[in-house]
Amino acid sequence: MTLSLGMILMILAAALMHASWNVMVKTSGDKLLNTGLIMVGLGFCGLFALPFVGIPDAASWPFLAGSLLTHLVYYIGLSGGYRHGDLSQVYPIARGSSPLLVAIAAWLIIGETLTPLQMGGVAATSLGIISLTFDKPIDRAHSWRPVLFGLLTGLSIMSYTLFDGQGVRLAGDRLGYIIWLFVLDAPMVTLYCLWRRPAALSYFRAKWKFGLVGGLLSGGGYGISIYAMSLGGLANVSALRETSVIFAALMSTFLLKERFRHRRYALVALVAAGAILLH
Repeated sequence: MTLSLGMILMILAAALMHASWNVMVKTSGDKLLNTGLIMVGLGFCGLFALPFVGIPDAASWPFLAGSLLTHLVYYIGLSGGYRHGDLSQVYPIARGSSPLLVAIAAWLIIGETLTPLQMGGVAATSLGIISLTFDKPIDRAHSWRPVLFGLLTGLSIMSYTLFDGQGVRLAGDRLGYIIWLFVLDAPMVTLYCLWRRPAALSYFRAKWKFGLVGGLLSGGGYGISIYAMSLGGLANVSALRETSVIFAALMSTFLLKERFRHRRYALVALVAAGAILLH
């Protein structure tokens, strides 16, 4: 399944949105509650869209449930990684490991195949992204925690990509599947945040504008990606979406003032070359 040029450009816009809300999580306050607040903001926005979409077909419900559970693992891994490491270290591990994992899992589980050139694109994208990670030395104080949390996040990305890629194709109403996912995700994240941080609701009330802005960025970014997975191969969409690491690298340098070594420019170019090879 080949994506149109317009859809490719939309996925790249989704990548920018994804990097932006991750920068928001990293910049201030409690990383777990920032993540939860953005998902609650997304769920709140989704409530207004519910009257205009249908209920997904029953065949998609098991995939929707699987996506909700693996998204919770994703939020735990992401917030844990940002608590122990820099955006420029954790983000590339999470996003760089997932395209190759998605390509292998999609081939083994649902029989999606790539041409040798496309597989080279996935490999180049993954190699470039992961190499960005190890451009930063792992110090004794943080040990391997950012790496482990990043890999946990990457595995969860692979899982929910497979669930959502299959679920949206069986949903009948694609937009309905996307909106219901966002709405059902919010209560799960809220309950987890309350369990870990009893003062979560006070935090959410104080920073609700932050949650709405982040929620719109998160929903726009992932909503486009889910829709694209109904039109193209999962590995293609995943690898293109993970070009968000380019935007994250630039943001971490200019906004968060994290060091950007010269060889990172070559690695960013490798990520871009991988995306081009895919299409």
